[in-house]
Amino acid sequence: MTIRDICASFDVNGKYVRCEEIGTGNINCTYKVEYVRDGEKKEYIIQRINKNVFKEPEKVMENIVRVTENIRAQVKENGLDTHVFVLRAFRAKESGLPYIIDDCGDYWRCYRFIKNSITYDTCDDLNIIERAGQAFGKFQNYLNDFDASSLNVTIANFHNTSLRYKAFHKAIEENKCKRVNKVKEEIDKLLEFEEKACLLQKYLDCGEIPLRVTHNDTKCNNVSFDKTTGEALAVLDLDTVMPGAIAHDFGDAIRFVANTVIEDYPDVDEVALDLDKYEAFTKGFIGKVKDVLTEKEKESMNLGVFAMTVELAVRFLTDYLNGDVYFKTKYPGHNVDRARNQIALAQDVLNKKDCINAIIKKYL
Repeated sequence: MTIRDICASFDVNGKYVRCEEIGTGNINCTYKVEYVRDGEKKEYIIQRINKNVFKEPEKVMENIVRVTENIRAQVKENGLDTHVFVLRAFRAKESGLPYIIDDCGDYWRCYRFIKNSITYDTCDDLNIIERAGQAFGKFQNYLNDFDASSLNVTIANFHNTSLRYKAFHKAIEENKCKRVNKVKEEIDKLLEFEEKACLLQKYLDCGEIPLRVTHNDTKCNNVSFDKTTGEALAVLDLDTVMPGAIAHDFGDAIRFVANTVIEDYPDVDEVALDLDKYEAFTKGFIGKVKDVLTEKEKESMNLGVFAMTVELAVRFLTDYLNGDVYFKTKYPGHNVDRARNQIALAQDVLNKKDCINAIIKKYL
């Protein structure tokens, strides 16, 4: 099937004009498609869902539809434009399902492209970072009363730090690629971090913090912004929406946006937690969710920053020990550089504990 054929399978009206591939995503194959209806340009996003990552695309789409319908109802109730402030998945004409299956067994979906919008892969603008925080905070608020346990778990144990450490221990013990001695210092540091890093999962397992609907990929490029005003619009990329801890989302966002360098930058002396960026995102996010957080959740937010940073370091180093079989690498030792980067960031989070606790307390 061509992209035009796939578009024709969805409940999209108008005349097909053209399409272009968008290459910014790491998981799904994405196209931006242009139609004309009543003399006006209409744009859509067509995506092929990666079945290697998401083994059950039907469950992914079920989660997305349930969550976006819940948000849409509240957006409408608040008098806001549902074309702008919430993602919309179109239904297939024949089946009424939010996806089609092509002749090769691949799953495709269609979203409305939000008019006059832009996303940022990297960002140093504190206003944009704050607004990204607001967007993810609003996302949480819209889903505050949603039964998170009713969602499908599309990637099992995605942010289960304890199980990530179990896999790490196994990789060390097996030492199948004879690499343990090359990264002994990094292994020792991550083992030193283990108890603290696993605390958040322990709180979740024991019911000390509530299970919530979490986005699980809270990067700035998963928020659309108005090109003209800079206003945060809709939260995007809902494939990993699952039950989890709100501190997972906060922690992963800070880990990504407030690192002074990109996550595989090899010179760890330049890795640090940017307190200005930390405060900008915290102001936006906490300002929107503070009234719904439990006391234990408030206490756990910065633990989430540490836990998510360490968890990713563990995953990188585990992959290195196993022969670089999961993450794409550009050169030998790429996963080691990634792990060292995240270890350095986690250490700086600990070093700045008093500062970040004071900042979050200010906005709580």
